[in-house]
Amino acid sequence: MYDVIIVGAGPAGLFAADTLSKSNLKVLVVDKGKDIDKRVCKTQVPNIGCKQCQLCDIMYGVGGAGAFSDGKLNITPDIGMDLDELKITKAKAKKLIQYVDNLFLECGVEDKLYGKSKRVEEWVKRTEKVDAYLKRNHPNSEPSVKLIPAPQRHIGSDNTPRVIAKFKRRLIKQGVKFKLNFEIQDILKNKNFYLKRGSTVLESRYVIVAPGRGGAYWFRDVAKKLGIATLFGPIDVGVRVELLAKDMDEITSVIYDPKFKITTPTYKDSVRTFCTNPRGFVTVEHIDKMLLVNGHAMRKKRTRNTNFALLYTIHLTEPIVDTTKYGRLIARFCNFIAGGRPLLQRLGDLKQGQRTRPGYIQSNEVKPTFKGVCCGDLGLALNYRIITNITESLDILNMIIPGISKDSTLVYAPEVKFYDTKYSTDENLETDVRGLFVAGDGCGKSRGIIGAAITGIIAAQGILKKEGIKPA
Repeated sequence: MYDVIIVGAGPAGLFAADTLSKSNLKVLVVDKGKDIDKRVCKTQVPNIGCKQCQLCDIMYGVGGAGAFSDGKLNITPDIGMDLDELKITKAKAKKLIQYVDNLFLECGVEDKLYGKSKRVEEWVKRTEKVDAYLKRNHPNSEPSVKLIPAPQRHIGSDNTPRVIAKFKRRLIKQGVKFKLNFEIQDILKNKNFYLKRGSTVLESRYVIVAPGRGGAYWFRDVAKKLGIATLFGPIDVGVRVELLAKDMDEITSVIYDPKFKITTPTYKDSVRTFCTNPRGFVTVEHIDKMLLVNGHAMRKKRTRNTNFALLYTIHLTEPIVDTTKYGRLIARFCNFIAGGRPLLQRLGDLKQGQRTRPGYIQSNEVKPTFKGVCCGDLGLALNYRIITNITESLDILNMIIPGISKDSTLVYAPEVKFYDTKYSTDENLETDVRGLFVAGDGCGKSRGIIGAAITGIIAAQGILKKEGIKPA
């Protein structure tokens, strides 16, 4: 019998455990994946590539998906969280961010901040000039582009295991228990909560569900059975863009992960850049028999390319509102078209409406950092609106950062971010089922490591309040 069981050992789960560990409550963290030092993705092993493992080491295990997606920390409440959704003030968010940042520094993250130099303002002004140009030349559609400056830290995919391992040792020393390689199949509620895997049952008084993007669909089914109100938010669907690093070095040396928000000319849709990896690698993640593209970078091992995600935010209304199902259909159709591999196309070919052939890549200026791809035609896998938003956004970015929309630029698909399903919660992130709290990206409460960590803290503090314990 535990006081609190936390489902998920990503940033939300670990920071919830840290907050609860300062009380006398008995806390258990459960994760279906491995310990951080046992997580080894086959894509990182030379000449092997993605084996579409039943349990993807990129997505599951201690540290969560963020452990191997570069380890970016955005030190601002303007990125990775919705303050209205969390029902907190910007001042409180900043205080929580400072705590999270300090704990990461204690665990070995380098004390170097990007996005703080005077040169950031130069990029903001350059973006504002392009924005003004767009509005003058498209007065009817009013396209726009905005750069969101933010202080950032870069851990690196090769350093995150060391940082997360130190964090886990700290939690164990503070009395937190871990149960890994253990998949929770169902959650039942009577007087207490009963978390089931086959014939094994774990009992607790409170539960924090922080399943990450990989567990989002699982919890949606569990929440439905428990009677928790489900809301469908927008979903981000798009591509991973890869180009020569020298074409982006000027900006990434100042802002490691530049965040651009774009309103496209034709459809007036919202598109954003996400997860830039200077001199990094394109990689894949395997979720529920879907193969999705992603990217990361290391501190020591570098490439001649830079990659970033370009994501179109899709809202659905009647008769279909299930954005998660829509995103899964897009991903699976892309996988079908590409024969179970990521789909790759040169930007020049995409604009000309012709398929990219393997021979084109061999002579292309930009060489793909991920090899197990299918060269093809994104126009057969993604609808016209998505393609138009992607090409228009790249052309706009090219006005700010010349070189982004060269014909040789590579575009991979599908990239889909499953944090669209949301749950009705109070200011403590407690659901309609009393005693069950949610946190992190997989429950639609955050986007990224810092945001997820903050939601974990808020949920844990909510339990402490119910116990009459003042949070430390």
